[in-house]
Amino acid sequence: LEFCTQSLSITTFRYVPADLRACVGEQTVEKHLDALNRTLLDRLQRGGEAFVSNAVIDGRYVLRACIVNFRTTRADVEALPGLVVRVGRDVDGELRSSRPT
Repeated sequence: LEFCTQSLSITTFRYVPADLRACVGEQTVEKHLDALNRTLLDRLQRGGEAFVSNAVIDGRYVLRACIVNFRTTRADVEALPGLVVRVGRDVDGELRSSRPT
């Protein structure tokens, strides 16, 4: 996960596959990361395990976690990164396999 911002109860971040980290900033990689994180957001919201929203920061589509519910537990917060990575890997694999060669 790539950290973007943190303020009060809001943290923004995006999923960046390990093999693309060195290429962050390249136009084709950024386009893929935006599509990846858009699809990832949809999957997370539809999955029902966690709810995150989105933001655009410095032209990059990112995920936005806002923790305000008093019933949110530490375990809930600690589970989010693993969930995002697991679903992100699946989405990334699907997007790459559907790309024309």
